[in-house]
Amino acid sequence: MGRRRRLRTVRRRVVLVCLLVAAALGGRAAPAWAHANLVRTDPANGAVLVRAPAAVRVVFDEDVRVGPGVAAVRNGGGSILRGRARIVGGNSLVVALRHGLADGDYSVRWSIFSDDGHLESGVIAFAVGAGRAPPQAGLEPVATGPTLDSTFSRWLFTAGTLGAVGIALLGLIVVRRPDGETAERIALLLVVSAVFVAGGAGSEAHRVGLDTRDGTALTVGLVVAVVVALLAGAATLERRALRPALVLALGLVAVPSVAGHALDPGLARVNVGADVLHVAGAAAWAGVLVGVVALPLAPTELRRASSLALVGAAVVAMTGIVRASFELLAVSQLWSTGYGRALLVKTAFFVLLVWLGRLNRARLVPLLARARLRRNVTAELVLLAGLVAAVAVLVQLRPGRNTIALAAAPAPAVSVAEPGPQPPRPPRGAVVLAREAGPLAVAVEVEPRRLTAIVLSPAGGGLSGLGVRFLPAGAAAVPCGSGCYSAPLAARGTVTVEVTGLGPMRRATFALPASAPAADKLVRRAQRVFHGLAGVSYRERLASDLTHVVVSRWRIERPNRVFYAIPGGAEGIVVGTRRWDRDTPGGRWRASAQTPLTQPATQWETSTNAHVVARGRGTVTVTFADPGIPAFFSVVFDRRTLLPRVLHMTAAAHFMTDRYTGFDPTRVIRAPG
Repeated sequence: MGRRRRLRTVRRRVVLVCLLVAAALGGRAAPAWAHANLVRTDPANGAVLVRAPAAVRVVFDEDVRVGPGVAAVRNGGGSILRGRARIVGGNSLVVALRHGLADGDYSVRWSIFSDDGHLESGVIAFAVGAGRAPPQAGLEPVATGPTLDSTFSRWLFTAGTLGAVGIALLGLIVVRRPDGETAERIALLLVVSAVFVAGGAGSEAHRVGLDTRDGTALTVGLVVAVVVALLAGAATLERRALRPALVLALGLVAVPSVAGHALDPGLARVNVGADVLHVAGAAAWAGVLVGVVALPLAPTELRRASSLALVGAAVVAMTGIVRASFELLAVSQLWSTGYGRALLVKTAFFVLLVWLGRLNRARLVPLLARARLRRNVTAELVLLAGLVAAVAVLVQLRPGRNTIALAAAPAPAVSVAEPGPQPPRPPRGAVVLAREAGPLAVAVEVEPRRLTAIVLSPAGGGLSGLGVRFLPAGAAAVPCGSGCYSAPLAARGTVTVEVTGLGPMRRATFALPASAPAADKLVRRAQRVFHGLAGVSYRERLASDLTHVVVSRWRIERPNRVFYAIPGGAEGIVVGTRRWDRDTPGGRWRASAQTPLTQPATQWETSTNAHVVARGRGTVTVTFADPGIPAFFSVVFDRRTLLPRVLHMTAAAHFMTDRYTGFDPTRVIRAPG
């Protein structure tokens, strides 16, 4: 009697946890991006151009693959495509256009697959001819919602995964040593499940492409499923092959997590573990349901099956709470987004399954009720199939966190195709700090009662028309010039500059120094010391954004000699008025004329707003600006010699770090012999 009461208590708790899933769906999410997000188009949507572009470039914040339905037309006319669309640099879709387009209105439809396998599409319109009115789009985007084919493929894959992993758990934990008819049935169930996995994974991998994370993960799942099917098929003749098949089938539990939203960039990695456990819990439950219907389980095995199902349901509920808290930003997204509505349907199926399972668990042991039990468990399997259908739709939808981000981020207000005007010089006495934020250079100019942010465009100059806030105060900045945004704010400790209005939100965080003595004289002395050296060697890291980086070695010598080498790549030598280049080490040198380069020369020409922001053992760190470039510098100098040790430069699409390795007076640069 006490045992039965404890079981009822456990079941009530399981139901309670399941109901808490729906109540906890509004948990706060970490900021992240599930799909590839549009950063900019060139030309911009609605642009009126004097000359026709050779191509349309659509730039995203992560690697993408060409999708279906790319088109370019003259509005009211025919196609203007020149060849197939292609991906450049991993994250840019380039749609080549025919040469010599006449004045008129044109539309281009872009379509891509993001790394997580989601199809995204949009349309831009541009006009050719000075003085024309802004154009209207003459095309519609490709439909990106779930299709019948993709949903069926995802259903096959998900149902097969739950079946294969569930049967493996059932065979290893509940039955333990299957033999005879039980072993044969387990092997056949495993074959069917693996075939489902292979069919669904193969179809989806073909649709999204092997060069996406989703496609790669699905292809791995397909290969594992084929091996499992072969081993399980062999187990019908040779029982020793069954256990390896069961163990290998467990590996399929990670495939949905690697392919899906849990591994999206920016999400905490706890999501991956929670998602794997979520799939494992659902699979354990599904395996028990299939086992009760299809296998002749003994009473002790039925008790173990009951425990496995209870554990599986509890794991599904708890990990569902974790995953939902990262995918939705607010409770209202449950009914305001397609993702939320699909999640509600999934949760409803789950609660019904728990309720029906609570009725059926009481009949697991009495063998006289076996026929009725199987009918009820079959009903559970039908509900489970409906839940899997909801999941098949859910994984193809944009999570709520991403929907809100898109709604909050306005369309690009400015074009970065052309350089902007130079930003204003820093105010006298302001401490300047700078760093990169994706493709943007962001600086903060700190005054006693005012903060000013400078945002440099990747094309050069200031980038205006953005939304800028200073955190944690949340103060909105107002424009103060080209790429200049200011707010009356006395900040201490740490300040974050938040930039919106050009693709995804960007943030740059700065630690403000408690004191920052002026250092203009120190920088000028250090520059004179550097100009007087005979030879300097350093290693340089140069980036234009987070993904485009070049590392090189440099040697400069008095009065006009330069050598650089990219490991495994190009090399160059300058001696006075002559220059030599080659594409690879050991390749043939090509000579050309050269304007003499006076050396050694510092990376900056003039400096303003120099301040000491940190001191170390034998070093001093100074920040300053060079308004002529414009660029912002942070240099670690040797306190005794004033020679640089490390230099950071932040400029438009130019994020550079030089680490100085020697100041050797020996001449080593020679013209190629």
